[in-house]
Amino acid sequence: MSHEFPAETRTPRETRAITLAHLSDPHLPPPPVRWQDALNKRALSLLSWKKHRRHVHLAATCAAIVGDIAKNDVDAILVSGDLTNFGTPGEFALAANWLKQLPAPAMIIPGNHDCMIRQPAERGILQWKTWSAASYPYARIHDGVAVVGVNSGVPTPPFMAYGRVGRRQLARLEALLTRLGEAGLCRVVMIHHPPKRGLVTWRKALHDYRAFARVLRQAGAEIVLHGHSHDATLTHIPGTDIPLLGVASASLTDKREHRQACWNHLSIHPQDNGWAINMARHRPNGRITEKASWVRPRNSRT
Repeated sequence: MSHEFPAETRTPRETRAITLAHLSDPHLPPPPVRWQDALNKRALSLLSWKKHRRHVHLAATCAAIVGDIAKNDVDAILVSGDLTNFGTPGEFALAANWLKQLPAPAMIIPGNHDCMIRQPAERGILQWKTWSAASYPYARIHDGVAVVGVNSGVPTPPFMAYGRVGRRQLARLEALLTRLGEAGLCRVVMIHHPPKRGLVTWRKALHDYRAFARVLRQAGAEIVLHGHSHDATLTHIPGTDIPLLGVASASLTDKREHRQACWNHLSIHPQDNGWAINMARHRPNGRITEKASWVRPRNSRT
């Protein structure tokens, strides 16, 4: 697959900003789950869905998020995992159809729900290769902006939802970020689990977050996006000033504002020696609840 967005979205980078929509954890309503597919950890997740999650993760809320994104004419939509609830083949197919209908080209990574159990890749994440890759990390490049997708989803024991990038992927990530930085590109890194202690409980955490942060300190990045926590947060990669931007679930209904469904609108403006990155956090009705901005130098490591 090409490492660029469709040709019709390309324009000289000095004439316009690149705009990205970041959403996560849509937890799309699942098709019926076959009993053969639930003789494992999925049974617990299915029980949770029936008792609670289906009442707060609403398709109408996610549709409102997508509708608001459509009104903002973005260049691409970044989805940082958990499109499914149980990671069944039928859910992967349903999510692929959803991705086809989004109002802009999409790039995705899997989350812990998408990697709930071990199964042949053809039944799972390879159904999303059009919007992702056959292996990780991957990069998609457009007008000086490189979106780098990292896979932190791994099968875990019951009641656990932690993630891990792993040594081999970390080594490839460091080499990839270094090459992209040397080429003078703006590196937008996308991972499902938040790579920082304290944003989720231990059973949901990225267990090699220190190694991930060490790679970013060595190779550099301009901003990191994550999901998983279902919280709208803004922090930094440990030991750096690299912004770490979390987003609430795109389908979640919650009384607490930081957990209400939202999406992040990123606008990346090229400058002589780097980029100005602006962020606006949108609710489903288009209301903006938070703004932030950064000036990031080229090939930044801290």
